[in-house]
This record gives sequence, structure tokens and C-alpha cells, in this order.
Amino acid sequence: MPGRSTMEAIFLIRQLMERYREQKKDLHIVFIDLEKAYDKIPRNVTWWAFEKHKVPTKYITFIKDIYKDAMTFVRTCDGDTTDFPINIGLHQGSELSPYLFALVMDEVIRDIQDDIPWCMLFVDDVVLVDESREEVNRKLELWRRTLESKGFRLSRTNTEYMMCDFRATRYEDGDVSLDGQVVAQKDTFRYLGSMLQKDGDIDEDARYRISAALLK
Repeated sequence: MPGRSTMEAIFLIRQLMERYREQKKDLHIVFIDLEKAYDKIPRNVTWWAFEKHKVPTKYITFIKDIYKDAMTFVRTCDGDTTDFPINIGLHQGSELSPYLFALVMDEVIRDIQDDIPWCMLFVDDVVLVDESREEVNRKLELWRRTLESKGFRLSRTNTEYMMCDFRATRYEDGDVSLDGQVVAQKDTFRYLGSMLQKDGDIDEDARYRISAALLK
């Protein structure tokens, strides 16, 4: 969601849930977690994305020079390790890295991203939404294949699924799976700092915000 803040993303998902609750239609939502998203991007994928975006060669060369021969070390209680090379991922703490990450993600998902709000991407927070469990599962598998073909990895333990049973009818049988592993189904999910509930209410979010305010 270029040019938007977390508030817009939260507003859109809540509006969609409210509309479907009013219409008594179910929603199926998958929250994708990318494992160490910045650390996993292969350098060749970064350069590929630059070229696909038609980034001028002089800028590609400049950024390649920044990453050339990058070294680091680990500081331990017994002292520092010897330097070792970093050949993958984006530089942590660099102001340039969020822009590079957005550019890479934009190119990787170009052919699979649905319209907002059925698919929302805010930095590395990905939400997939559909009216059926089967279809949201199909989308999840498509995203898994696409992202993992470029070096990313979807977390099998932290990717979560929420079914909004607004029809209040018999519970729909079946699971959402990720590469053959059942995705954990949750009644609530903290999305961009806001608590979402499967029933569309906001009382959990209100309690969460009050508790957070009291801790300050």
C-alpha cells in the first residue's frame, strides 16, 4: 500500500469485516508471516528486481558497490568473532533497506497480487482475504510458491488463519494448510498494532489499547 500508513490498512480490513458482518457473509483471512524477511533476500533477486523496474544502471552499480565485500562480526561475552562475509539479505539499520525491500516485493508479487482489500501488503505484513476457505488456501499456496521461489520463506508456525463466521451457521469443515502443514486458526490477531476479532467486534482492541496505555 504505497503512500499509506498503518491506519489506512487497519481501517480497510475493519471496514471489510463490518460490511460482511452486516450482510451475514463469511470471511476467511490469512495473515502471512515472512521469516526474517530482510535477511533472506538473495542479492541476485535484488538486482533482478532493479532491472525489472528499469532502475538506471548507475544507481544499480552504486548500490552494488555498497553491498560489495560486506563484512560483519558477532560480539560475544568472550569477545568478538573474526570478520566474515555477508552474501545475502539487506543491511540492517540502513535507511535505504526499506525502500529496497519494497521494490523487491513489488516485483516479486506483481503477477499474483489481488486488489485491495482482498490482498494487503504493508512492508512485510501480508493479509490475504476471501469469501471461502478453499480460495484463501489457494491464494496462500500461490504466494508460498512465488515468494519461496525467490528466496523468501513463509513461517509455518507464525502464519495464522482467522475465519469470520458471520453467517452464524454450522462451522465450515476443513483447515487452511501451508505446504501440507495445518495453519493455526485464531479467534483474534494483532494486525499492525490493532487487535482484530473473528466476530468483528472491537472490545479486545479497546482492552489491548487501555492496557498498553497503562503501562506507559
